[in-house]
Amino acid sequence: MLGLDAADPVLVDRWIDDGSLPHLGTLKKGGSYARLGTSAMHLAGSPWPTFYTGQPPCHHGIYHDFQWRHEGMEYARPQSDWLPATPFWRSLGDGPRVVAYDVPMTLNCEGATGVEVTGWASHDSLGPPATHPPELIAEIKQRFGEWLVSPEAFGRSPVGELLALRDELLENTRRSAELSKWLLQRPWDLGIAVFSALHRGGHRLWDRSSIEGEVGDDEGETFDRALRELYVACDKAVGELVAVAGDATMIVFALHGMMANTTRIDLLDEMLVRALRGPEASTGRRSITRRLGEAMPLGLRRFLTRSIPVGLRNRLMTMWSTGGTKWSSTEAFTLRADVQGYVRVNLQGREPQGIVPPGDLDAVCDRITEGLCSFRDAASGDPIVEEVRRTRDLFENGPQADRLPDLVVRWKETPAAVHHALVSDRLGRIERATPGRIPNGRSGNHRSQGWLIARGPGIPAGATLEREAHILDLAPTALDLLGAESAVPLAGKPIPLEQEGN
Repeated sequence: MLGLDAADPVLVDRWIDDGSLPHLGTLKKGGSYARLGTSAMHLAGSPWPTFYTGQPPCHHGIYHDFQWRHEGMEYARPQSDWLPATPFWRSLGDGPRVVAYDVPMTLNCEGATGVEVTGWASHDSLGPPATHPPELIAEIKQRFGEWLVSPEAFGRSPVGELLALRDELLENTRRSAELSKWLLQRPWDLGIAVFSALHRGGHRLWDRSSIEGEVGDDEGETFDRALRELYVACDKAVGELVAVAGDATMIVFALHGMMANTTRIDLLDEMLVRALRGPEASTGRRSITRRLGEAMPLGLRRFLTRSIPVGLRNRLMTMWSTGGTKWSSTEAFTLRADVQGYVRVNLQGREPQGIVPPGDLDAVCDRITEGLCSFRDAASGDPIVEEVRRTRDLFENGPQADRLPDLVVRWKETPAAVHHALVSDRLGRIERATPGRIPNGRSGNHRSQGWLIARGPGIPAGATLEREAHILDLAPTALDLLGAESAVPLAGKPIPLEQEGN
């Protein structure tokens, strides 16, 4: 199983067709292809935990790298002591031999069977690099160097920095391929390797709206080729690992894709306060701690959040995110997010400082939904919200359902950088603090569709599955091909690769 994190299905199809991705093209021609439904449709940070646990987000509870932990009214990085999400390959007992490399957002290597490496070069990592067995990490560092992925910058960047990022991600992919091939020299029945360069590259190299400052013709043309170069490098890595795998069944997959950035989360705080309190309301002056946190140089902020103890880091993140919030008068608040908008109600009996009675929850959610959906772009008049959904209607009532937002805002799939202001007939006008651009500098963000290519004995060549499968089906499919059973329940079902196709 080879994961290409956030590899976009539209780009993959385009570049297979024009010959840019020959190894993926050969696999597709000789096997079956499918698009995959994904939990990224509503919770952009949830796909990898959904894949590796084989359960929907209401069961594993992970949807972001810093999440609201209601017990203490604080933000915290997910940890196994309160979000015990276990990869399916760690529940196989003495069955298939496993080699797993760099599956994003796994919580550690505790309880791993076989050989596993986590947090090495992934875009999304919930902890420092770790291995099983533990002593393996020293040999990996000696052979392949230290952890390669630098923290993502906030805001637009000069074109030279973005081209340096391209070079880093190309080297990342080359070394990840070498490390994966070295790991697969061991005996294995199930091999899993994930390449993450397309995730970071898709965010920062999608188009020129990530660039700060002037761009010369030569640099601009080089930048315009950068993302394709990363796809070509990942295709080369796929070819190398296919050669190592020999006659094994291959599943190459992505859990979600990438497209022009559609997020409007920088506007959501003001939209929410208007929806709750009317057109004259404003988020107002923030507390001094929050304003100081936001004004802190990014390099210093990154140093603090990576170098200090977990408890203090969580407290700092909480101050930066909620500083100045008056819980006694706050009916609902936004949660940290990357693509969709997340809203949580300050609910009595759940949040320790909750003020909304449970009997009023539906009415508050309806009021918020109506208000948010009333906003449109001030210049064009086009709506910006596709839908606002209750998570209880999206996912069943699993053991971690209380960890999720109450409301998910899906934006229209139109570029979000164009907005200078929003208007609502009832709730007034909101000026964007960064008119005509997205503050975080990401030109690309996630498309809510994944894909797979599968090739192996019994899988028809050149077939396309007649029905859309789901990322929940990947773990059951792998175990079905192995003839193995998981010791924990899996929500999906095997994809009928050998029977279905046209």
